[in-house]
Amino acid sequence: MTVYRLAAKEYINDLSGTGARLYGGRWNPVGSPGIYTSEHISLALVEKYVHAKSKENMERIALVRIEIDENKVPVFHAEEKLLKKMWYEDILYSQWIGEQILSDLSIAAFSVPSAIIPTERNIILNPAAEKFHLIKFSEPADFITDFRLLSKLLH
Repeated sequence: MTVYRLAAKEYINDLSGTGARLYGGRWNPVGSPGIYTSEHISLALVEKYVHAKSKENMERIALVRIEIDENKVPVFHAEEKLLKKMWYEDILYSQWIGEQILSDLSIAAFSVPSAIIPTERNIILNPAAEKFHLIKFSEPADFITDFRLLSKLLH
């Protein structure tokens, strides 16, 4: 499985999940580290944009390609049909689910539907997992896109 991470250049090499631990996220409460990735670069961009506080937050980002060999690295796939109806409107519910999964150190990553585009998936990596070291990260690269899109979205 190949996934992608977009992050601020100064944090792109941080594989500790500190940002998620400090601030929480859709699938983790404050205190639970995780690294958010997406199955597509375009979804990673949309997810990053939704959380951006300014245009500048979107202009200084880098991209990492991540390879997860599911034959060696356990990945849990959360099925949307098993989640409660309107799960995307209850962040405490999704954080509780994520916390349960992140507490199982035999699971190195878990796949969940995106709240923004539910037919696509985000993958949260668990830096504390026993087999996290088997996940392969590419060298970060400057993220290049047509920033006219961002100029129209971020006034």
